[in-house]
Amino acid sequence: MSTTIAIICSLFLLPVLLTGLPIAFSILLICLAYMLTVGSDPTMPITTMFWFLNSSSLVAIPFFILAAEILARSGATDALVNASHAVLGRARNGLALVTVVAIMVFSAISGSSVATAVAIGRVMIPKLIEDGYKPRFALGLVAASGGLGILIPPSVPLIVYAAVAEISIGDLFLAALGPGLLLGLALCLFVVFLGDSVRLRPSKGAELTKMEGGHTRAILMGIPMLILPGVVLGGIYGGIFTPTEAAAVSVILATVMSFTLYRNARLVELLRTVSTAGTMSATILIIMGATSVLSYIISYERIPLYVTQLITDWQVSPIVFLLMISVLLLILGCFLEIISVILIVVPMVLPVILELGIDPIHFGIILIVNMELAVITPPVGMNLFVVSAISGKPIPEVFKGTLPFVALIAANLALIILFPQISTFMLRLF
Repeated sequence: MSTTIAIICSLFLLPVLLTGLPIAFSILLICLAYMLTVGSDPTMPITTMFWFLNSSSLVAIPFFILAAEILARSGATDALVNASHAVLGRARNGLALVTVVAIMVFSAISGSSVATAVAIGRVMIPKLIEDGYKPRFALGLVAASGGLGILIPPSVPLIVYAAVAEISIGDLFLAALGPGLLLGLALCLFVVFLGDSVRLRPSKGAELTKMEGGHTRAILMGIPMLILPGVVLGGIYGGIFTPTEAAAVSVILATVMSFTLYRNARLVELLRTVSTAGTMSATILIIMGATSVLSYIISYERIPLYVTQLITDWQVSPIVFLLMISVLLLILGCFLEIISVILIVVPMVLPVILELGIDPIHFGIILIVNMELAVITPPVGMNLFVVSAISGKPIPEVFKGTLPFVALIAANLALIILFPQISTFMLRLF
């Protein structure tokens, strides 16, 4: 009987979310309705949230968010874009290629698709349009490429998935490098070979931020931004520090770079940056805490066991299951924030993927690539909203620009599902 009540309450989650009530409170409301109906212990949500959030690995989330905010506000993003332009600007569709490369590098610092799209998009969208690219292409390129922020480590959603699935964050980061670089390379080749089809007029050679010393100085100023991800990730894989310690190191390095090398940071601005990063981190952690209560109820009612049995009875192959769950993830991602999708779905399907012999690390990569599609898909595609906000263009215009990239990301997702070696290659290599 209680299982039926839990299922009924879960079905009401989406309608409650659509009312506009914040995600965390919507989830807790559904959980409270279940508890009152079955007469559960009223202290259960508090103890469950405390137990889940009392994890040292989650400390990495606010640190990585803060490091990205500091760099985005310090002028480091401009230095990265200028350096990329100095090296790649003369290539075919060079400015579009610079956009993708700059996004890939910033993704290895930010851990967030939204932060990446904002940081690079505010610089590159006006320059792409000025250089003769179709506005729709410029918008779609930044929105879609910004999704690399949640795939290329250090990624906040990957940290959350590792915490829920109870697997090594370092292993998951290492595994994500292969698919992240593969998708980044696919985007680079895509924009290069599109040729003049994405242009309204021939290039006039749009200038980026002027810098004394020309290309050489631009490259030298951008090198620290290339070194920073190497220090952070190299420290993790080299056993020098844990992912949590790496996040703290990234904040220290970002702060030092802001005040010494780029010299655009001020103490007042730094305090404002800390406040913004703290608000963003608190929002994510509150959602995680609320969803941990829902996950507890799902596990307590043995719903994953019923799902596992159902899949077993259907005799579904691992590939068919992954294709089915990808459709579900995409649908959920159209309505829910990424962290919420991870925290709701993973506890339910984790026993199933283990029963089917699917590597949890491989599944984690598939989940994140699905979320890359979700961030550029209406009605709640976050990258659509942020690109619309920084460009002043309507969301439907941004979405139309992402359509070719949706097909490209979906093709990469299919490859990752069909060839698990893409996800495990880096782990085997090291």
